[in-house]
Amino acid sequence: MFSVSRDYAPPFGMIAPFFIIGSIFFFVGTVLLLFLDPLHGHFDPMIAGWAHWFLLGFVMMIIFGAMAQLIPVVVEVGHYSVDLYYVIWPLLLIGTLTMVTGFWIAPAVLPYGGLLVLTAMLIYLYDTLMTLKKAENVTLTVKTAVAANLFLTTGIVVGFLLTLAIGAGIKVDVAWWLGTHAVLVLGGYVV
Repeated sequence: MFSVSRDYAPPFGMIAPFFIIGSIFFFVGTVLLLFLDPLHGHFDPMIAGWAHWFLLGFVMMIIFGAMAQLIPVVVEVGHYSVDLYYVIWPLLLIGTLTMVTGFWIAPAVLPYGGLLVLTAMLIYLYDTLMTLKKAENVTLTVKTAVAANLFLTTGIVVGFLLTLAIGAGIKVDVAWWLGTHAVLVLGGYVV
């Protein structure tokens, strides 16, 4: 039988904020869902704001916390830098709230929220890749984690481009890039 050692798991205090904040976003997002008009399309700012509330505030917050625990345990190496996770969750939290504010109230702040989310992602990617680099045995799990995180990062970079288009008026084909954003983030990482 294959056993997994928890010796490399980070302290619970480091990942607890991810799960607590993610749970709050889930609860509030579920309540907010009751006030959305289901006939509006995905280009509606209220729908886009809710989607980012849920996907960044709940899904990504939980995934970042889970990956902070899972990756070091599975590859049996310690984090490159545990302290980076104390920076990731505040950036992701403030970035998500700023982005939702940009969708719902003030589009001009959307790029700032996008930049904070992108910064959180880049810090997460850096720690993850450096942690995986320490693995002595490069298994399919390690390769898959690298590929999935590169898809996620590329998707968030595309998302940041979209925040610039919506919030700062940069001319891009939003419909095409939105599809690319969704495929990279949801198809490449979540699925």
